[in-house]
Amino acid sequence: MREQENQADEYRYHIQPIRAASSENPEEEINQYYGLIRLKLAPRKLFNLSIFNVLLVLGVILCLGLASLFMTKPTESAIEKRQLAKMPAFSKEALFSGEYTRGIETFYADTFPFRDFFVALSAYMEENSGVRMDDARILAPSPNESTDPITGGAPSVPSSASSTAPEGTSLPAQQDAASSSQPSAAENTDVDDGIAGSVSNGIFVYKGRAMSLFGGSKENGKWYADVLNLYKQQLPDVKIYDMIIPTAIEFYVPDKYADLTQPQKPMIDYIYSCLAPSIKRVDAYSKLQEHAEEYIYFRTDHHWTGLGAYYAYTAFCEQAGLSALPVSDFETRRLDNFIGTMYAQSKDSTLLGNPDYVDYYVFNTGYTARRYDYNAPYYGIPHTLWGEYAQSPNSYSVFLHGDFPLIQVKTDIHNGKKILVVKESFGNAFAPFLINHYEEVYIVDQRYFQLNLVEFIKENGIGELIFANNSFAACTPYHISHIDNMRFQTFVPYVPEEGEQSSDISESEEEDDGGIDLRPYKKKEDDLSIIYDD
Repeated sequence: MREQENQADEYRYHIQPIRAASSENPEEEINQYYGLIRLKLAPRKLFNLSIFNVLLVLGVILCLGLASLFMTKPTESAIEKRQLAKMPAFSKEALFSGEYTRGIETFYADTFPFRDFFVALSAYMEENSGVRMDDARILAPSPNESTDPITGGAPSVPSSASSTAPEGTSLPAQQDAASSSQPSAAENTDVDDGIAGSVSNGIFVYKGRAMSLFGGSKENGKWYADVLNLYKQQLPDVKIYDMIIPTAIEFYVPDKYADLTQPQKPMIDYIYSCLAPSIKRVDAYSKLQEHAEEYIYFRTDHHWTGLGAYYAYTAFCEQAGLSALPVSDFETRRLDNFIGTMYAQSKDSTLLGNPDYVDYYVFNTGYTARRYDYNAPYYGIPHTLWGEYAQSPNSYSVFLHGDFPLIQVKTDIHNGKKILVVKESFGNAFAPFLINHYEEVYIVDQRYFQLNLVEFIKENGIGELIFANNSFAACTPYHISHIDNMRFQTFVPYVPEEGEQSSDISESEEEDDGGIDLRPYKKKEDDLSIIYDD
């Protein structure tokens, strides 16, 4: 033993780093080095260290396993802003096809303990690998990725929804109605729609601002205009407006990166040129461009801000012959620390260092409102225009509480004027301004509305109609087909089977003072569906 210690001392004090680095047989010298280290550890200590390492690893695995069993399973990811997978239902067919086990695997992967933490950590490590030049980053979608323009996931189609377009629809030849799948909107969310639409756009991140790259086609733009022209043909006595809203990339992409995205102004002008002369064009673009240095778009979310929507409201007033109220007439309220959809999609950590805030405006005009939920278009529920409880990452839902098929607003302005807004989520921040000028305002979400819109407008004596869509939605088949379908779709209520509990809502309650005469639309069939009249 004494001789071995002397050998170790000799190795420690006489072998120099330069000499070791230049050894002709470094592998042998490394083995000799670690062999001498092992001599310093008694066999018992070495055994105990091995046992400790094994127990540590097993303990971590056991803790994670127990956590996965007993922790509350999340249903959605705040970081990814999507619904997480659910435990699949068991069946023999699913088991033997492998679908059941794949579903369990997906469920476990989606509900793994501390999953959001690991997702954020993975994104951070990926983002910081390599060199980032000029504070710019471009994120492209996966080549096989097919995203739904509402949530970023695969579009869902209710099993009872027909997707057959009737004769006479304006659907382009290459585009069948199946591509405009009806969304399942039982759960309302503020996450948009057309921003991730049919174009295979990526995300451009520059100095703490994330923006979707635009790439619309003229064919789809003309299709959108043709659909609006059909509305004008069916509603000749209704004043129709179209307002296409540019997105942030149009004003904030640096010149040297301008080739990454298609300019939106030429596309907006082209769509307007295809509209019937009697349809009024609202020039929101010029107003937003004029105020581009102000806080009119979020940095971490794809929407515009309340201030951006206000400037679009002033553009509408100019076209409609109204006097826009100054923003100083409104009470401004604020929600701080908003991290929105662009971070959810990009996971770019630079966005976290510069969070947004949401300003919304409360008016002096008195009003009452009712909302009509998906699959319940006849049952009005008392509603407000501002969801002041909203928190990040859903702070944008402070406007209208998010997306609903229909919101009806009655104001204290008794001038007999009624207007209906057809919109996606960009319209949520815009529509409330209209209560300052109209006796009744109807707010329709084109993705979820299930009644026949043309008949609805006629039956309720609505004299004005405005389509408010961002430039992505105006070039996205998903949205265009939904706008088109509303012209002829008919809602068929669900009739419970014998023995099944039915709604407690009575016929008199169905026609409660929501103010909307819905009786012309009521039909009874064996299932809940949207059908198309031939």
